[in-house]
This record gives sequence, structure tokens and C-alpha cells, in this order.
Amino acid sequence: MASKQRAIFLRFNMEDEADCSLYLKLAEAAGSSVTLISYVKRALEEYLSIKTEMAECQQIHEHMLITVREEMQSQGMKLVGALLAGIGTVNVQRIPEKSVLEEAGLPEACGRLPEELNGVLDFIS
Repeated sequence: MASKQRAIFLRFNMEDEADCSLYLKLAEAAGSSVTLISYVKRALEEYLSIKTEMAECQQIHEHMLITVREEMQSQGMKLVGALLAGIGTVNVQRIPEKSVLEEAGLPEACGRLPEELNGVLDFIS
């Protein structure tokens, strides 16, 4: 039976602050209901299973990113193709430059205000 068992020995140097802190945390977490050895085994098992799950999640995440990027590129290329195909079919009317220049200037000065604004001048003065 001894040939089927493996052992790991942990020694904590209580003069070393990190070792002492780790030992106290383990002892406190184990409490009085579980032996320290049982608690350490369970903690190691949980840590390793979480680490494995995280690696699997990371692989899934990377696969999702690759798929989304490929789909975005594909849809982007379809959009560019549609835009390029539509450019030749759209009739854009060109506005004559003369009318644009005439509208861009300020109106001529007038001697009187429109009737709607007369009340405003009375209110201000």
C-alpha cells in the first residue's frame, strides 16, 4: 500500500514573514473542523481545477474573438462592395457655383426692420 502513496512535505519557517503569514492563513481557513492536511489538499485541488477552467475559458474567448473579427471583416468587405457598386448608379446633381456664391453673402442693408421685429425694438429701448 505504501507503494501507491505519494507524500509532499511542507515546512513553514515561522521566522520568515511570508511563510508565517501563509501558515496562519491556512490554519485559520481550515478551522477546527478539518485537519490542516485535508484543507491544503482541497485548496490545491480547487486551485488546479480553477486554473484548468480558466485556460479553457481563455481558449473559448480567443476563438470567439477570431470568429467575430473574421465576420466583421467579411461584412465590412460586403459593405464596401455594395458602396462601390452603388456609386455608379447614383445621379448626383451638381449645384451651379453662381447660386452658391449669391446665397453665401449677407443681405443688403435696409432702412427699416420687418414688422415682426418692431415690438422687439420698443421692448429694448
